[in-house]
Amino acid sequence: MAAPAVPETIPPLRWGQLTCYSPADIKRWGVQHFLDTVVPTQALPIPDLGFTAEENARMDELLREERTAADSASLFVQAVRNQKT
Repeated sequence: MAAPAVPETIPPLRWGQLTCYSPADIKRWGVQHFLDTVVPTQALPIPDLGFTAEENARMDELLREERTAADSASLFVQAVRNQKT
């Protein structure tokens, strides 16, 4: 009688490196087992990029402006589509 197959180890994700997994490997390992093994259990640390409080505030302001512009563009497109129908 053959010994039960020992599951092969799943290569871990490496911080700062590209790690690729093939769909066939993930299916062979089992999706849930794969996710349980590779998904981080803690939040990834965000490195300090050295921005000042003023720079962070300016970036937040730019993001708000971009979101507002995107929302306005979406509403405009929606209004144009509604006029055609």
